[in-house]
Amino acid sequence: MALPLRAEGIAFFHGTWQETLAKAKSENKLVFVDFYTQWCGPCLNMAQTVFVLPEVGAFYNANFVSAKIDTENGEGIELAKKYGVRSFPTYVFIDPATGEAVHRSSSRQTEEQFIATGKAALTPTQRSFYLIEEYNKGNREPQLLIDYIRYNHSIYQRKAVEEAFDALIAGGAKLTDQNIWDLFVEVISGMDNKYVQQVSKEYSLFCQTFGKKAVDAKLVKETMYGDVALLDSMCDFEGKAFNRKMIEVSKLVYSKQYDKAAVELDALIADPTVDQQELIQRMKFLVRVPRGYKSVPATWFYKSVEYLRYIAYNQTDRDDANIHQEYAAALEELLRNLPDKTQVPAVLLTAPKYGKKGYSMRPDVLKPKPKH
Repeated sequence: MALPLRAEGIAFFHGTWQETLAKAKSENKLVFVDFYTQWCGPCLNMAQTVFVLPEVGAFYNANFVSAKIDTENGEGIELAKKYGVRSFPTYVFIDPATGEAVHRSSSRQTEEQFIATGKAALTPTQRSFYLIEEYNKGNREPQLLIDYIRYNHSIYQRKAVEEAFDALIAGGAKLTDQNIWDLFVEVISGMDNKYVQQVSKEYSLFCQTFGKKAVDAKLVKETMYGDVALLDSMCDFEGKAFNRKMIEVSKLVYSKQYDKAAVELDALIADPTVDQQELIQRMKFLVRVPRGYKSVPATWFYKSVEYLRYIAYNQTDRDDANIHQEYAAALEELLRNLPDKTQVPAVLLTAPKYGKKGYSMRPDVLKPKPKH
């Protein structure tokens, strides 16, 4: 029996710019351009994890002629200037008949976000230029605001999101409306945000409306970082105590009270009631070993190696390469600085004779960013 063909991602066209426009025009499609550089990490991430997905390929191949353009080489230099590309990656959707951009987006996006970006390009009333123009003209229709908010959220424009959300509420929308709650959960963040505080103050009402599990999940997400006093003033919800503890531990680490931090972390690791996977996720950002052994006390250095081993051994997501990089780098640092090196292989104490001189998860195909 013949095996089915493997589904592919976006089929990028590799002709000249004029050939790309001509192809799109003949097929009655927009041109989708991924403007990238060879040293941009998010660009490579999108190319390796999103552009290759079958669902993404099916949508983009059906609706666009797609091109990848290196902004620092060949035609890409002038095209990047023409379309105002200043950050990477930038996604521009272009009408081949006029050569004008009709929609643009940017940044690392999930599969769902990236397909939504493409769908917006096909819908004139959801295109970025239309949304921005209408908003600037004073259009405050609820659907326009919702589309404008989602667009700005996709490109990490937090201030624009918050201002438009305020306008949405001022226009009569209520946080207890299902569609507004869904939007709130998706785009509004921060413990000190007034809408998060509203949910805390009216906790019973929101639990009755949307369920305790959903409300607690939102409150947990938005109170992972911030002021302990503000957290203490909020309602009691599942996960509040753990968040408070982790904020306190973080403050101990950042204020270099390492011994006290170690006592707290050891207790959390030993506590069978603590969700260890959640603890591991939060610990990863606290126990990174600084490059340069003497930049922290030896006791904290050794505890950090111990914690990194715990994380590397116990995190259930075995595909997370960062945990292995951090642990391996910590072990190398430890071996280099052991007082008695008689039992340590000499090869581990010096830079490698061949190949790479340092351990890194940076892909080989990702070029270094120019110093200028």
